[in-house]
Amino acid sequence: MRVLLAVAGKPHQREAVRQAVQRAKDSIEAAFPVAPERIRAAEWRASHGGVHLLAWTNEPEWEPLVTPGGITAVAGHRPGQARELIGRAAAEPGCFAAFQSDEHGISASTSLAPADPVYYAQTGELCVIGNRALLVRLAAFGAIRYDVAALQSIARQGYFLSEETPYAGVRSLPPASRLVAGERLTITTDPLPEGESRTGSKQVAEGMLAAVEPLLQTPDPVRLTLTGGRDSRLVAALLHASGIPFHAVTSGFDDHPDVVVARQVAATLGVEHEVHAPPQTPDSELLVAHPADRVQNVLRVCEGMLSAYENITGEAAYSRRPLLGGHNGEILRGGFLSGMEEATPAAVRRRTQSLFLAHHALFTDAANARAEELAWRSDTPHVPDHLYLRFRVGRWHAASRAAMLRRGTPVQPFLDNRVIAAALELDPEYRHSERLVHKLIKMFAPALAGVPLEGGQWRFKSEGRFARLRSRAQRPAAKQVKPWNWRVEPGEEIVKELERTILSSAGLGEIVRLDKVPALFDGGRLTKAPLVWHLYTVASLLATDLTAPATRARERLRVRTQRSRRG
Repeated sequence: MRVLLAVAGKPHQREAVRQAVQRAKDSIEAAFPVAPERIRAAEWRASHGGVHLLAWTNEPEWEPLVTPGGITAVAGHRPGQARELIGRAAAEPGCFAAFQSDEHGISASTSLAPADPVYYAQTGELCVIGNRALLVRLAAFGAIRYDVAALQSIARQGYFLSEETPYAGVRSLPPASRLVAGERLTITTDPLPEGESRTGSKQVAEGMLAAVEPLLQTPDPVRLTLTGGRDSRLVAALLHASGIPFHAVTSGFDDHPDVVVARQVAATLGVEHEVHAPPQTPDSELLVAHPADRVQNVLRVCEGMLSAYENITGEAAYSRRPLLGGHNGEILRGGFLSGMEEATPAAVRRRTQSLFLAHHALFTDAANARAEELAWRSDTPHVPDHLYLRFRVGRWHAASRAAMLRRGTPVQPFLDNRVIAAALELDPEYRHSERLVHKLIKMFAPALAGVPLEGGQWRFKSEGRFARLRSRAQRPAAKQVKPWNWRVEPGEEIVKELERTILSSAGLGEIVRLDKVPALFDGGRLTKAPLVWHLYTVASLLATDLTAPATRARERLRVRTQRSRRG
């Protein structure tokens, strides 16, 4: 993981720059979520002292690129030899953010999918940019102040649907953007493509093959997180076609659909497959972190920009061994269209409204007004596509990616600029049909096309009136039961902790009607589990000083599973 921060002062503001740099150095242990003894630091400054770039990393060999006129630092995955970047990161292979400093000022740019974020703040004296929002806030202003009104998005959906952050005065740079700060700050953003072609699978395939080609040089087999779905299966097929040795890893119990199908995928390709079962007691009760520990970990790693409902990986020593997965494969399936049955304008309007204005009755008038201001209004099929890149990747995944980056740099072919550029040239309704993904799997590993999918068949096989009727006729009478999820039925002790924390939060009461919260609880079961965890996250954030040392972890709690109940 690399933590980068650049500071540029206005003319004759060298003292303000010096103070901001010192504040950043004093705050790095709070802003960099790894053990302090694993952190190395580097620094460059202009001869006049008005421009600085600071870098910290837990990677054993990485160094920023120093040139005669300045310094360039990259966060994320960028294949090939390091060289000075000119222009926008969106035009280069890989998935990364680029930061540059020279005698004249500082600049930063984001990829088409800003999974590696750029945050910025401006005061009357200086501009600060970096890839950790908390560090940008502390360097620029010296103390945390939360933007409570902006947190309505986290409370509603579990991540930001705007360029806002939890920290007042700190914003995120959109995809395909370039920020330049010298005597003044300018931001330019390239529009995302709105493709209409239905013939471009070759270009997408070429982009994916190019994205993983450097892995041929790795000495050991790479690791692939494999599930029962479409996207990680496509990555497995891609590695197989590229001749890159790999072994697969799946998390879950042996009878979980992901484990069952992933095992078939691995067997079909003849690769090693590991299953990591969750920790449990001898009588099959699940062992989970206390919710207060769970939320504190998510807040510190993801900086208050992701809900504690999500599972994030813990800290471990940095590994050079590449890790891959199916993250954000929805890009090849139409973005948010991938979760919609149809792509009509009416369906797009409904999906967009539900995204920005979910749980309308639970929120205050002020919070709903804020959501209305942010909501997108267009109803073309490109809207779910662009919403997905800008917010699901740029905000949700960017926050969760921080946890992965602590352990190693993931190689994510779906997020490579070359793959996204080729995919966005295709009609989103064509991608929504899943024909593209199915075609790519058949191209890379034909045998995988016949392995059943977890959770349903390929969408294009149910397209058309007669296909839908045939699908309904073949559908089993019993409704498919979703795998058991402890976060939905966590038990009385955890439910009481969630309810108590939410209802005692005065800050949360500025955006949520707390009198309506008790209806979300039903004994040991949560009626709207993700929403409850979102509210718990915001309430905990508003009560937390992220600059203070983390509290000692509590003993793990036991949660009764379906197995333990049967026993």
